[in-house]
Parts: sequence; C-alpha cells; structure tokens
Amino acid sequence: MEASARRTRGESAGLTREAVVAAAEAVAERAGVAKLSLRAVATELGVSPTAIYHHVRDRDELLDAVADAFVFRKVLRRLPRKADPLDRVRVIAKRLRRAGIEHPGLLSAIVGYIPEQSPSAQMDCAELIISDLLDAGAAPDRAIVLYRAVVMLCVGDAIAYANYARPRAMPLADRIERHLKTEQYRVLRGYLRRSAEPEGDRGFDKQLDVVLQELMPPAPA
Repeated sequence: MEASARRTRGESAGLTREAVVAAAEAVAERAGVAKLSLRAVATELGVSPTAIYHHVRDRDELLDAVADAFVFRKVLRRLPRKADPLDRVRVIAKRLRRAGIEHPGLLSAIVGYIPEQSPSAQMDCAELIISDLLDAGAAPDRAIVLYRAVVMLCVGDAIAYANYARPRAMPLADRIERHLKTEQYRVLRGYLRRSAEPEGDRGFDKQLDVVLQELMPPAPA
C-alpha cells in the first residue's frame, strides 16, 4: 500500500498538532475556555472531529497543549538564563501579568492547574521562579508562599486591568466621585482618588517589590 493511501484523515488534511493547538487557542480566545472542545476546534479548522483525535487524546490533553504553548510563548521564550535571581523573577512576573492583560481568559484558566503531561512549560515556569527565590535566600517553605503570592499578584493585577478598561455607561470619574461622597467610605477615599490615575506598570512594580521585600538587599546608608 502506498504511503498516501495509509495516511489518516488528519494527516491527509495537512493537519499538524501545532495547527490544532493554534486553532484551540483561537476558539478559547473568542468563545472562552469553557466552550473549548475538540468539536469546536474541528469546526474552526474545517475538518471532521475524528481528525483532531489523531493529534490529542481528549479535551484535557488539548487544554494542556494550549496552556503549554501559551506559557512558553508568552513567558519562557528567550528568557535570560544567566541573571540575578530576583531580576529574573521580576521578568517572569511582568511577562505573566502582560499575558494576563492580553489574554485574561487563558491565564486565569490555567493558574493552579497541574497538567498531565511532563515536562510542561507551566511546570518549567514554576520551577524557575521557586529556584530563583531559593537562590535569593528564601527558606523552602517561604519560597512556596512567595511563589504563590507572585503568581496571584500577576493574575489579580491583570484581571483588575481588564475590569478597569471595560467600557461603562457612567464615566470612571463620575463613578469615583459618587463613592467619594459616600460617608461610609472615608478610609477608601485615598485609594479611590489614586484609582482615577492608575499607575500601570509602575504600580505593579511597587506591588511586586512589596512581595519580594524580605529578599531584597538593604538600601545603602
């Protein structure tokens, strides 16, 4: 039998695993991760669902593949391998936050999830952050706490950014003014006034420094 006659439907359609993963990410971006399925990916690619099974076993493997490609592309690719440990933690954190701002649904869907496949970019990312925290002087238990704090800061700031930028009928300044006039929010007034002028990247850097402050060298006298 000739090779062309032995090819599967996925192969004969010119389909690759990379194309399947890219289409899955497109579906997740457009419709949300909850709507991601092998059938939806097949529709995106214009092939039968059977063709997708030649490249991924099931939806879990598909999600793992999407997460792996996403984290590698957005966080790990061309990451400096020789750097001060805390400097590299900051680079990774900034990339994670940026990935969340650009793709909030994808990042929020994979945080805290342990993939089946190994090795994976998600685990590589965690290994790098915790290793760098240990190299910077954190005790093992403390490094785990700091790792979680860094990741949650990245995700939380990205979600806040997305909600902040979401269009509303009432302008932001008017919404803030309404809350400033509410007597019970006296403690919040300082925060609300600053919310009118978000700090963006600089604000995130300050928050990250707070998380890492016990590992930072003391300021020169």
